[in-house]
Amino acid sequence: MSAQEAGPSVLARLVLVLLGLSFLGAAWVWGHRSESWASPLVERARQTVGR
Repeated sequence: MSAQEAGPSVLARLVLVLLGLSFLGAAWVWGHRSESWASPLVERARQTVGR
């Protein structure tokens, strides 16, 4: 089997998994933004993107 048929490399898979976990974590924090510990995180993210 050649490298092209093998699919994504282990590093590429790791990066994709980490990206997915970070998006899930951000969504989870966003869903809890009314709680006292999550509010500063959401406000910092809003300032970063300019909203």
